[in-house]
Amino acid sequence: MKAQQVPKISQEIINKIIKHAQDELPNEACGLISQSKDKNSMQSDGVTNTAKSPYRYEMSPIEMLRLEQDREKNNDDLFAIYHSHVASPAYPSPTDVRMAFFPPGETNNPPMFPNTYYILVSLANNIPEVRAFFIQTGGEIEEEIIEVTT
Repeated sequence: MKAQQVPKISQEIINKIIKHAQDELPNEACGLISQSKDKNSMQSDGVTNTAKSPYRYEMSPIEMLRLEQDREKNNDDLFAIYHSHVASPAYPSPTDVRMAFFPPGETNNPPMFPNTYYILVSLANNIPEVRAFFIQTGGEIEEEIIEVTT
């Protein structure tokens, strides 16, 4: 089951996650995007990449817990998990797919966040690329075209 047909994301949020990705170079950046239940507001929060790597990311569990508590308090939903690729396309890598499941790599299980978008920011070219995906049972990747709003 999908969260919605077309992910609608404001230019402000897109700019914020691109800037976060650029600020974290040479390492991958990562974070979470929450959305109000009425879908009228969104918030992007960067999370420390504890792997400190240009090839993978690991979100700080303490920061993730704090953001989850904030979402519960505000009655918001987890809209997307985002991260950057510093030198490869904005497309989930085999590692990204494996890590979308628990335990990691158990792709026959449902993904940990089945109704959540995975947004990737690629800094491989001069103009950053931002794309959204669902990662589904079996490791299937389905792209969703982002509708950028004002």
